[in-house]
Order: sequence, then structure tokens, then C-alpha cells
Amino acid sequence: MKNLIIGILILAALWFTLPFIGINAPSVLPNLIEWATKFILPWIVLYWIIRLVKCLEKNK
Repeated sequence: MKNLIIGILILAALWFTLPFIGINAPSVLPNLIEWATKFILPWIVLYWIIRLVKCLEKNK
């Protein structure tokens, strides 16, 4: 829960500070989130699947 709150605070801070340096936040942040779910999330899922398979093989 603590990590979720920290993540929301960081996104809110970016949302309000990016326009001051000339970056259009309403178009950049959704693209960053989409990129993270396409390229980073599958690697995280793969890591946990590999750990699950190793654990299941160890228990046999």
C-alpha cells in the first residue's frame, strides 16, 4: 500500500511539474505507462513464472 501511494504521488508531481519545463504531460504520461506495460511488465511476469517453475520442480 505504501508503494502505491508513493507511485501516485510521483505521477501527480510529474503531472504538475512537466508543463513548467515545456512538456505536454497529458500526452506524455499515458504513452510512458503504455510503453511500460508493453515492454517492462512482460519481463516481470516472465521472471515470476520462472521462479514458480523452479519452485515446483524443487518440490517434486
